[in-house]
Amino acid sequence: MGGLFSALITTTGAMRANDRVLMTIQNNVSNANTPGYAKRQLNLESRHFDVRLGLPGGVDIGNMVNFRNEFSERNVWRQNNSYGRFAEQRPLLEEVESSFIISSNAGIPGALNEFFNGVSSWAVNPNDPVARQVVLDRAGGVARSFNETAKNIAAAANTADRQISATVDKINSIAGRIRAVNEEMRTDRSKMEDPALDAQLYASLEELSEVADFNVLRAEDGSMQLLLGGQTPLVIGDRQYEIKADFSFASPRIVNEDDVDITSQIGNGGLRGLLDTRNQQIPSYLDDLNRMAETFADRVNQVLAGGLDSNGSSPLVDLFTYDPTLGSAATMAVNTLEPYQLAAAETSAPGGNGNALLLANLAESAEMDGGSFHTFYGELGARLGRDLQNANDGVTMQEELLSQSKDLRAERSGVSLDEEAARLIEAQRAYQANAQLFQVLNELTDTLINLLR
Repeated sequence: MGGLFSALITTTGAMRANDRVLMTIQNNVSNANTPGYAKRQLNLESRHFDVRLGLPGGVDIGNMVNFRNEFSERNVWRQNNSYGRFAEQRPLLEEVESSFIISSNAGIPGALNEFFNGVSSWAVNPNDPVARQVVLDRAGGVARSFNETAKNIAAAANTADRQISATVDKINSIAGRIRAVNEEMRTDRSKMEDPALDAQLYASLEELSEVADFNVLRAEDGSMQLLLGGQTPLVIGDRQYEIKADFSFASPRIVNEDDVDITSQIGNGGLRGLLDTRNQQIPSYLDDLNRMAETFADRVNQVLAGGLDSNGSSPLVDLFTYDPTLGSAATMAVNTLEPYQLAAAETSAPGGNGNALLLANLAESAEMDGGSFHTFYGELGARLGRDLQNANDGVTMQEELLSQSKDLRAERSGVSLDEEAARLIEAQRAYQANAQLFQVLNELTDTLINLLR
């Protein structure tokens, strides 16, 4: 009789263990598409079986195995870092590129062509007031083209500033979520094995990896220590350390809670891409545009200053003006002049067109780094195009690498519905077999009890 009761207890334990296995499988299937979730498996352990010693055997619930693979996670973070950097650079460079019109009929190239064409027509009729007015009008067109291009580049810089600020806010928000998870784990250590908290934590870390690089260390209490760029603390235990974007300098900086500059510590991710584009690439384009505007204005002013106007006098007012402290391209303008004040003649030939011809020759002369104004502007646009192409290529390549790293992670720790289906059938059959055995044992017990009455 004792053997039957012992068998009933053993069978009941086996059914309970298989029920827990079924629950684990169900949870895996339910969370197959949950961000950050890693599959779990409940192991079963065999009890000691020895008839002579009265050990009935059976099965016990073993440990819960978390299939999360830290190497795979960090590989995804690393690829996401690079993807985020290129992905943030691309739209900013596209915005800048839209300002650099390469067509000879529009933008700065078009304005320069119209100006020099007007100067050439003026050289044919140096004393024609209409031709002189055309030169003045087209000089205004050149100034406006430089103004507009500089304005658009400045707008791209402002866009970058807003995105830097938003990205910093996002980093602080994600860090806040990680701090909350840490707090729960430190309050209740059993939650270190909570798959929901675990998924929330790793989903947050993956989201963070797109915008910044970081290091994470697991503390003894189960909490995560999060270091931005591997150096600046973001989260330690239940304490969060916020970072800030500082726009008080020409180049935006990232500072910690103590206002210490940590910009150089950020090595990758979307924030690094934004900072590089805002602090290096955009200023370099604007610097070259300012240099071109300044050189063009100075050379035109220089040529005109060396000639004689319609009255045979040397010009007292330059054609172009600009303020280099505020940006030569952005402030370039045409001074108020009367058509007769333009100096078409050389000092050696009053009333002639020698000076107008010298001015027309500026269109093709090597004025900028050994090339013409058009050549310099074309090279500037080509450099911008190469930077944009590099960003596009980077996004394409990193998308592929990121996809591969996620596939590798899924193979190691993701939920496979086929695998779970096979384990489900196995667990169901084990449960059903134990249920049938329990029914037989229960009937035998009833029969024996009835015989003993």
